[in-house]
Amino acid sequence: MKLQGKIKTGDRTKNLVNFLCPGDIAVIYHDDIDEMAALSIVNAGVKAVINTGKSMTGRFPSSGAEVLLENNVSVIDVDLSLKEFKDNDIVTITENDIIIRNHIYKNVSTVINRKYINERLQQSKENEKHEILKFIDNTVNRAAVEVSGFVHVKDYPELSTKVRGRHVIVVVRNSSTIEELNALKMYINKYNPVFIGVDGGADLAISSGYIPDILIGDMDSVSDIGIYKSREVVLHAYEDGYCPCLTRIVDMNVQYKIFAVKGTSEDAALMLAYYKGAELIVLVGGHNCMNDFMSKGRAGMASTFIVRTLIGEKLVDCKGFSIISASENEGKDAYWAKI
Repeated sequence: MKLQGKIKTGDRTKNLVNFLCPGDIAVIYHDDIDEMAALSIVNAGVKAVINTGKSMTGRFPSSGAEVLLENNVSVIDVDLSLKEFKDNDIVTITENDIIIRNHIYKNVSTVINRKYINERLQQSKENEKHEILKFIDNTVNRAAVEVSGFVHVKDYPELSTKVRGRHVIVVVRNSSTIEELNALKMYINKYNPVFIGVDGGADLAISSGYIPDILIGDMDSVSDIGIYKSREVVLHAYEDGYCPCLTRIVDMNVQYKIFAVKGTSEDAALMLAYYKGAELIVLVGGHNCMNDFMSKGRAGMASTFIVRTLIGEKLVDCKGFSIISASENEGKDAYWAKI
């Protein structure tokens, strides 16, 4: 194997994809590449990924490396620091070596292939019980500490959007989001729900033909178009009120509100919909299992457990609903084909 090309580097994959061009080689630091990150890289049209982390650690069955290979994007893990790479450098990669600015680094490269993936998947199966116990232990311990921060939230922002008594769809950025939205078309047409986009979930809602009534998040994965098109913007801040994305929003001259609460932006969106009186909350693209959270670098799901416990039966999680819907449609098609 020999690859050569111009590189672009970034320590956060979801930010780097905004600057990648077709034919580039992306240089990242990303342990256990997740499916959503991999799809974003594929859509950018790069020909290869150099990962200064471990594309699959074997801790859990991450799927990003496999997605990249299936889409003809070469993946190479390297035992080098991200700092060794500079934007627009031309690098050459061989089976085990890499050349950067005429300097040869010997035996630092590992080409990710099917054998590598199968070995890591087997390793993840062997580690599964250990990782589950760690994950549950973290969730239970953190939930005991964090619960009061959710139960006693008082400073909910005033919204222009009427939520009380209406159905609400909370759209989260995930590889299943588009399929889930497609499966909900009849429901959406019937109930005309409020749309809440969570960060990059707003972009996916827009690409599916829906304008977010509310955009909430720390704005680290939503596009400028997603921000401008959303009818109302709520910045998810830390409990002390610090908001990392404030400068970006101010520079864009966009009106905003601030919601300071623990947890993920997905949790914040669900809390906001619930306490604003939503009749029903439909979660699209949500995260709900250990692999979902570990792929995002989270060691537990305490905040999510607390929020879902508080909301109770008002929450409908659409994870997998698109599969059921597709199966039902196939059954109908088969029935009509016989007639």
